[in-house]
Amino acid sequence: MESLAEKVAERLSAAESAAELRFCHDELARELRRCLTLEQMEQLASDIVCVHEAILRRAFFLAERETMKQSVGIRPSAWCWYVMGSIGRREPTIWTDQDHGVLFDCPEEVEADCYEFIRHMAAIGVDMLHEAGYPYCSGYVMATNKRWAQSVRGWEQQLSSYFESGWPNDIRFLLIAMDMRPLYGELRLAEEGRRMLFSAVAKRPPLLARMGEHVQFPPVPLGWLGNVQTERWGPHSGAVHMKQSGYVQLANALKWLACFAQVPAADTAERRRALEAAGVLTAPLSTAVGEALSVYYSIRLKYSTEARDGREYVLWRTLERTEQKQLKQAMRTAKRLQRFVARQVARIHA
Repeated sequence: MESLAEKVAERLSAAESAAELRFCHDELARELRRCLTLEQMEQLASDIVCVHEAILRRAFFLAERETMKQSVGIRPSAWCWYVMGSIGRREPTIWTDQDHGVLFDCPEEVEADCYEFIRHMAAIGVDMLHEAGYPYCSGYVMATNKRWAQSVRGWEQQLSSYFESGWPNDIRFLLIAMDMRPLYGELRLAEEGRRMLFSAVAKRPPLLARMGEHVQFPPVPLGWLGNVQTERWGPHSGAVHMKQSGYVQLANALKWLACFAQVPAADTAERRRALEAAGVLTAPLSTAVGEALSVYYSIRLKYSTEARDGREYVLWRTLERTEQKQLKQAMRTAKRLQRFVARQVARIHA
């Protein structure tokens, strides 16, 4: 059976504009609606990641080509466009916003000219992705933000300042950066950048503990009696936010544990497997976490195939009875993993 990725690959490889990239993005959504079943979830997840990556790589290629055509600045001797967020962790739904950055390496005397090349290329790529159906990141985590478009020297200096300050916004930045995964260009730059980040944080117990405290929030919306706490007011009254109801808590807890155990993996599934192999997670807990992540992902996919605002909200009453039961169990697992992280943080403080 031909996979989703194979169905759009040929058209995507020849795309020359944002409109053609958007067509492929829409085609992915159409195909998904026809074959979305829990039994196919693992293959579907793999296909969705492959299509997103192919669209982004094509956009980055077109942005690079246009920048070189316009002779803007100096092209760095080595550079890498990397992704973060759900695509970085290899768990995106159909409609996801932009989370990416650029690392480049060059002699210090031409760094300003190289940054001019990167800045221009990033502006083209970001606008092209927006036209292709990837909204601008509301937190400005994009390569058009100088924080996320740095020379290797600048990146290391920036991280050092965050290591020393430990302010909440700096901790948030570090947690976001831990998802960086190379996608286009000199891949080793982002790989080495992520490994250096994991190693540096692990060597600073006070910072590691503060980051562990940070991932205890937001709380999972499940009461002591097993009642799901839905939105009480506003346009989403009676709904559950599928990312904030346990998925983010699971992803962040695994990210922190990977740093704690010095396992510099980029995607959530790899982190979980590596933590189990290292003995940080017991086999039963690792299995429960894997099942919980699958539940969140399948429900998010099923109820967010349309490109609309608020697609992460799902009315509790519209969920099937089995989905409600599965989601409650997934929430219990998320709370359990948060408690596990809290115990590791307490040991650091001891």
